[in-house]
Amino acid sequence: MNYRFDNYTLDADRRELCRGTQIISVEPQVFDLLLYLIQNRNRVVSKDDLIAAVWGGRIVSDSALTMRINAARTVIGDNGKAQALIRTFPRKGFRFIGGVREEAGGSSRSAGTGEGGVPSIVRAEARAFCVLMGEDDGATAGVLRRGREVIVSSFETHGAKLLQTPGSTIMAVFPEVPRAVSAAADARNTLAEMNQALPREQRVRYRFGIAAGEFQEGVEGVGGPAAERAAALCVSAKPDSIRMSESAQVLLPVDPAFTTTKLDAGSHELNDGGTAGPAGFPAQLQLLDPPLPNRPSIVLLPFKAAGEESEALSEGLRLDIQNALTKMSGIFLIAAGSANAMRGWSGVEAAAHVGVRYALEGSVQRSDDQVRVNVQLTDSAFGTVLWSERYDSDLDRNFALQDEITGRIVTALDIKLASGEQARVWHKCLSDPNARECFYRGVQAFIRMNRESIASARVFFERLIEIAPDSPFGPTWLALCLWFEATRGWAADPREACEQAGIWAERAVGMEDADGQAHTVLGNVRLLQRRFDEALAVAHEALEIRPGCANANGFLANVLLYCGEPQKAVVHARRAIRFMPIYPPWFVEILAASYRDAGMLDLSVIAAREILRVMPTTVQGRLILASAVARSDWLADARRIAREVRELDADFTLGRWVPSQPYRDANMLAGVVDDLRKAGIPG
Repeated sequence: MNYRFDNYTLDADRRELCRGTQIISVEPQVFDLLLYLIQNRNRVVSKDDLIAAVWGGRIVSDSALTMRINAARTVIGDNGKAQALIRTFPRKGFRFIGGVREEAGGSSRSAGTGEGGVPSIVRAEARAFCVLMGEDDGATAGVLRRGREVIVSSFETHGAKLLQTPGSTIMAVFPEVPRAVSAAADARNTLAEMNQALPREQRVRYRFGIAAGEFQEGVEGVGGPAAERAAALCVSAKPDSIRMSESAQVLLPVDPAFTTTKLDAGSHELNDGGTAGPAGFPAQLQLLDPPLPNRPSIVLLPFKAAGEESEALSEGLRLDIQNALTKMSGIFLIAAGSANAMRGWSGVEAAAHVGVRYALEGSVQRSDDQVRVNVQLTDSAFGTVLWSERYDSDLDRNFALQDEITGRIVTALDIKLASGEQARVWHKCLSDPNARECFYRGVQAFIRMNRESIASARVFFERLIEIAPDSPFGPTWLALCLWFEATRGWAADPREACEQAGIWAERAVGMEDADGQAHTVLGNVRLLQRRFDEALAVAHEALEIRPGCANANGFLANVLLYCGEPQKAVVHARRAIRFMPIYPPWFVEILAASYRDAGMLDLSVIAAREILRVMPTTVQGRLILASAVARSDWLADARRIAREVRELDADFTLGRWVPSQPYRDANMLAGVVDDLRKAGIPG
């Protein structure tokens, strides 16, 4: 269809805009926006309508939308002052007000199928436990190969034409939408049956995006509106889900097999998909399938507090026990951050979802200087309580109480301690009740992990240093507070906060009874200071002290990545994610970048897409994904991702980003920069 207005012709089929006989260069999103306004010229189009139609419902800033509106006006000789063709209606939206004449257009340049109906693109993206947390790269390759074979077989059975894509991503074009949806549903169901017969670590799941309309296949990969829409639908899709654009959903027949649920103004989801958990269920755990480790494994759930005066004590006591167990190499321990997200869950439920056998639950009640603690250890495999105990104690004996409970866990799980572990597990300090009160209240504030709570925790730990200057706890936790304030942008002066984090971490590292947490901070401060050998030494020492710690593994992986050892970084990044299955996105950023730098591009792409699924507005995750896709020679997809980066951060440039990347090898950084330039990231 051609749309003529003034001296312009917009050819929807060829995706061309002409002024007279001259073809005008138009960015794809600007073309989509202009076409949508013209096709809906009989009404005022809201911002939400535009975001759904042009951006696929992704989060878009007002400035990004305004830039596209201004660009659309510019290419048709209009402007914001005159508004002769595109008029703004304050607080309402926009409308194309020019006179338009519709004419039948020429033949489409879309890759066709030679059959009737509206062609549709299906995009399938893999998600597998083994990519994020596995230990056998050979097995991972086999898992992805089997999954791909199932998808391809289903698509071909339904008459698809497969498109050239790198790695595990699968794209195909179908002659009509119902075939595309049927093929995706059959593939999902076949995978589900196959997964039931496989060990948990060998299961693979896919998410599907389906869009109807135009696409192009060329030397730079598959592109065009339908291909980009299918990709956008996959970004936030749950594993096992099948999402489709509005234009695809309206072409489905009225049939129970094609029943859908509307998600937003521009997308629908096919019903009877995988169960991802109830509302508020962590996205990281959706259909994760973690297997049990081959050693005693446990999660310590947050203790319940009876009354406000018991809250700080209950949090502190549980984390004391957690910290002691973290230092033991013979136990597999879920990180406290993941356990915090399961507050209120039963022990059996929590253990099943994070892939461990045992769960410790407890409650704390405080009255003046007396404390009562109830704990129970549950074996989730049988749903039975291994042991339970009630402790009545003076507050002065808090650390003795922690040691006693830790000892009971070690005995119950038959954990063998090495001599070095024996020496560092038990506490030797903080006998002063006031110091311990500061410590517990600081920990209680710290675990809330926001700007205000970290600032509050920092005050408690500064006070702890005054009360107990010989204890490593104050400097250690103060360093942690300063590090998070620096790296998360919560500090007034991030550079100064990072410097202070290093100073306090260095002080804690040199103290008796240092528990290794300060080592993790110091290693990464030294990395930012480009003191690479020191960074490696301190990060390795942190892991020696805390072999079961997610942060020790994650921080070491970060140092290894930038110091030019990406293969080793992969090992520790995956281990960090397994210890913290409700993982922070930056753990997966380290993993995806390490995969990329180690040459495992398919795994890098899968991991980077997981970052986007959990945190859809991430810029760093998109940079890693864009570089991995560009390095795989799929420039059409890389450029789409680069446009998303500019939409999220209109001021982003490589010149501003490069100094934040502390690579030891300048050639490795130059390779990433070259990838991003190819993708279209501005210099």
